[in-house]
Amino acid sequence: MTDEVEQDVELTDDSLAYEQSQSAMQANDPLAAIKALRLGQLAVCRLKSEQEMQRMRDELKKGCVDDNASKS
Repeated sequence: MTDEVEQDVELTDDSLAYEQSQSAMQANDPLAAIKALRLGQLAVCRLKSEQEMQRMRDELKKGCVDDNASKS
């Protein structure tokens, strides 16, 4: 009977260790998901900002060309 009790204790310990490891993984997953989401949002924001800056540069160049053409 002692062997059965020891085996039950070992199984309980393994189950507890497994539960704790799984809960730790689950706790990290939401943070990883939030991080991935935020990085995606940042990438979109940077792309939009770069496109806006390029549009503004193009308008400035066009304005300079138009000013030079009207002065000639």
